[in-house]
Order: sequence, then structure tokens, then C-alpha cells
Amino acid sequence: MTEKSAKADDKAAEELEQLRAEVERLTKDLADAKAMIAEDAQGDAPEGIRETAEDFAEDLSERAQEGWKELQQQISDHPVPSAFIALGIGFVLARLLSR
Repeated sequence: MTEKSAKADDKAAEELEQLRAEVERLTKDLADAKAMIAEDAQGDAPEGIRETAEDFAEDLSERAQEGWKELQQQISDHPVPSAFIALGIGFVLARLLSR
């Protein structure tokens, strides 16, 4: 493996880790929103629940769009490492689903 491809692989792995961290953050935000909705549901705040859910859905949609754009940019910038990562993920999923 050449030094250039090793650097590209390292950068792709770093970017994948950043995306993984973003997914974890979104998952935490979803759990927080679920907890807030549950709290509102226990009280007399049906309007508050709807507003909270709408705000959360809008925020989640914006973050998902930003993440998708970032992922598309990373794939465009680094097509070969992205293809290897996708191949690896596909292989792992295939192995997990075949059991």
C-alpha cells in the first residue's frame, strides 16, 4: 500500500468515525426528545407535545440533510476508500444476516 493510499484510508476512517459520532449524537437527541415527550404526556400539555415533536422532527430533518450532504461530499472527495468501506460494511452485514 502506498503512503498516499494509506493516508486516504486513514482520512476515510476518520471521516467514518465522525459520521458514527454524528449518528450517536442524533440517537441521543432522539432519546432526549422521547423523554421530553413522555414528560409532557404525563401533564396536561397536549399542545406542548405537538410543538416539541414538530421542533424535534424539524431539527432531526435538518441534521439528517446536513449529514447526508457531508457523506455525499466525502464519497465524492474519496471514491476509492468509500467504495472499500461500503464493500466492508456490505460484507459484514451479509455475514450477520446470513446467520
